[in-house]
Amino acid sequence: MTRSTHIRRGAGVLAFAMGASLFAAAGPGQAAPTTRESAVAPAASAAQGDQVQAPIPALNWQRCPDLPKTYQCATAKAPLDYDNPSGPTVLLDLLKVAATKPSQKLGTLFVNPGGPGGSSRGFAMMAGDILGTTVKTRYDVIGIDPRGVGPHTEMVCRTDAPVPPYSPLSFPDSIAASKVVWRQAEWARTACTKNPAAIVRHMSTADTARDMDLIRQAVGDQKLYYYGVSYGTYLGATYASMYPGRVGRLVVDGVLDPVAWATGDSLPATQPFSTRLRSAKGAAEAMVSGMRECDRLGKRSCAFAGGAYAKWLKLVDLAKAGKLTANGEVIPYPNLIGGVLGFLYGHTYSGLDVILQQLWDENVAKSGRVASDAASRLAQSATAIADAPYQAPQARTSTVRDAFSGVACSDTRNPENRADWWRAGVAQDKQYPWFGSLWTWASATCAKWPIVTKSDSYFGPFGGPTANPILVVGNTYDPATPIHGARKVASLFEKSRLLTYDGWGHGALGNSCVTAAFDRYYATGALPAVGATCTMDAPLFSAS
Repeated sequence: MTRSTHIRRGAGVLAFAMGASLFAAAGPGQAAPTTRESAVAPAASAAQGDQVQAPIPALNWQRCPDLPKTYQCATAKAPLDYDNPSGPTVLLDLLKVAATKPSQKLGTLFVNPGGPGGSSRGFAMMAGDILGTTVKTRYDVIGIDPRGVGPHTEMVCRTDAPVPPYSPLSFPDSIAASKVVWRQAEWARTACTKNPAAIVRHMSTADTARDMDLIRQAVGDQKLYYYGVSYGTYLGATYASMYPGRVGRLVVDGVLDPVAWATGDSLPATQPFSTRLRSAKGAAEAMVSGMRECDRLGKRSCAFAGGAYAKWLKLVDLAKAGKLTANGEVIPYPNLIGGVLGFLYGHTYSGLDVILQQLWDENVAKSGRVASDAASRLAQSATAIADAPYQAPQARTSTVRDAFSGVACSDTRNPENRADWWRAGVAQDKQYPWFGSLWTWASATCAKWPIVTKSDSYFGPFGGPTANPILVVGNTYDPATPIHGARKVASLFEKSRLLTYDGWGHGALGNSCVTAAFDRYYATGALPAVGATCTMDAPLFSAS
């Protein structure tokens, strides 16, 4: 009996559960070649030119089932493979929120919440409320669920192989644990090599960019207007690099370095892409600065104040020694780190201070008070970011498992062996403490992802002149996409402008100053002043 892989991601590590088949629309996949990727990145073979050349679909917008009448849904036929635009097709799932002042409409804004694996349709439902008045009133907002995510293109791979043991850790902290994780990754990768659904070979970011350009043509816009956050910034940078003459008002927020994501600085790749991004740097800096801010605010605002950084180091040492408990239950070191990372995604860290103080009281102060719910709250925090780690919490909607691997592994060059992941994690833990192994092992499935899925991927070059300047937004203490990614993108694209958000959390979405900048840009194309900075709306910690 054939089983389907239904992949459940831990915070930075893969785990697997069995589930029913999710894929039906594009037909069964055939066995993919097992050729390993070469040292030279192949160019994207689907013709780019000025715009996508493929039959333009007619969009029959109708009220979405079980949703308010303000939302309209449609499906659109797109080529399964843009190298064969008149060949087999897939159905893209779309959702539109119409401009509330259609007589003043400026165009259509396409949105992506990141992930990879976040639902753009789900994000479109809220985007008008959080991107500013201009977007809500003067743009139709469209979310196209990326390939591997939408109901008609969900990613699934099949295998008869037994399910390997599941690791309960957020990442492996020993060589023995790394072998468990590696077997899990091999199991999924083998299924997606030997028996993938057809869409698995055609779900790179470049294919999603082509889909977006196809729908741009379908709605009649000459330029593409766009907002993307977290991984959505890679989609934005890819589109702008492939179709620079079609760039309208385009915003990337919580920006990852596209060169680091795709290839790094050398081929063959010597580090996993999730190491190259240096997300661990952002997370470590967010944690250290957060503990200092806790002390600055004091006990009235932050329960963990009073030598917070030193106290954090003590909890880490206890966890590494296997002696950190919550209500008598041992919290493994990887699960402490995975849970803490989830809290760092928020624009405020309130709640994290209480958990850490509870752990301190039970394990160090010996106050008699126990951290009764600390373990469960850390687990919930880790789970909240597990399926789509490059997705902003303000834009978080449902995700499909495991579109993260289907997209990210198609997009990126990676080494091949377990030892490469182990060495990269250990080395980055030394450089950026606590979070290096967590972020490194997030990409374990990509080790030998079949090269056939990469034939239409885009590996650069990134940047250059665009028809309109790009607005780039980066956080000073972002735990997933540190600000060097925003600075890199701003340097790559001519006449783009960097707006710095001087604060914590993943992405700047929802900040009042940043929203005002979005509003001006989408209304008139006006960019913030050179060197402009936005500050936080609320303290990092506040008494609860």
